Amino acid sequence: MPIEFCDYTMRYREDLEPALNGINLTIQPGEKIGIVGRTGAGKSTLVRSLFRLVHGTTTGQILVDGQDIAEMGIGDLRPRLGIIPQESTMVSGSFKRNLDPLQEYTIEDMWAALVTSGIAPKVAPPRARTDRVPDGDRYDEMYEETMVEWNRQWATSGRAMRLLILGLYEKPKKYINTRLEPRHGLDRTARSSSQGFSAGEQQLFGLCRVLMRMRRIIVLDEATADVDLETDRHMQQVFRDAFASCTVLTIAHRLETIMASDRIVVMDKGRIAEIGTPQELIDAGGLFAELVKANDFGS
Repeated sequence: MPIEFCDYTMRYREDLEPALNGINLTIQPGEKIGIVGRTGAGKSTLVRSLFRLVHGTTTGQILVDGQDIAEMGIGDLRPRLGIIPQESTMVSGSFKRNLDPLQEYTIEDMWAALVTSGIAPKVAPPRARTDRVPDGDRYDEMYEETMVEWNRQWATSGRAMRLLILGLYEKPKKYINTRLEPRHGLDRTARSSSQGFSAGEQQLFGLCRVLMRMRRIIVLDEATADVDLETDRHMQQVFRDAFASCTVLTIAHRLETIMASDRIVVMDKGRIAEIGTPQELIDAGGLFAELVKANDFGS
C-alpha cells in the first residue's frame, strides 16, 4: 500500500506560514521510513495530515493506495492505519477493555499480542487465586461454623468494637459455586501509572493494540521517547519482527531507533531538506549528519 505526498502544502491558518510546504514524497509498500528534524520542523504535522487530524488550508494531495485521502471518509481511512503515540492511554476498567474496547478480537488474539510485546506477566493472574475451598457438605459446615462465631462476636460487642470488627475483618460470604475459580487475567482491573504501571509498560499495551490490529501502514510517533533503554530495545526488536511486511513511518526521538530505516526524511521548516539512506546522509555531511554528531551517536 504506497503512500504519496504530491506537492502537499498545509497551513493551520491562512495568515500563517505553511507548516508543510510543497511536500513530494513516495513511500513504497513495506518501506521503513525514519522522519527526523528539530522542534517545529513539521514531523508531527506530516503524520497528522496522513490521519486527517489537522484542520487547515491545504493544497496538493496525499494518496494512500492511489486514493486521495481528502475524498475518503474518516471511517474508511483510519482503519487502514495503525499508530503508537508518544503516550499510550489506559482507561479505567479491565485489561480486556483496554486492549479491545470494541470487542473485535478473541482471547487468543489478546494473549498472543501480550506475549509478543512482553507484557503478559503483568496481566497473568496471581497463583493465590487458584486456591480451592472444600467441596459439598464440608464447605457448608465450615461456613456455618464461621457465621456462628461471627454473629456471637457481633452480638457481644459494643459500638466501638463493632467498628473495629468491620474495619479489620470481612464478613464471611457463601460462594454460589463450591470452588473458587481462578480469576482470568484479562478480567482484572488495569491500573494507571500511579498505581504500578510505568510509562514503558503503558507503551507496551499500546504496542499490543497495534499487534492485534496489524494494519498495513504503521506510524510510530516518538513511541519510545519516554521509555527506558531496555524497553526501547525490546520494542525495536518487536517492530522489526512483527512489522517486517508493513509500511512503517517512525518519528524519531532517539536516532538509534531509525538508523536501520530504509530511508531517512529530514524535515526543516516544513520542507523535506534531505532524503536518503542513513549512511548516504551521514556521508553527505548535511543536517542529518549534524543531528548524529550532536547526539554523539555511535560514540
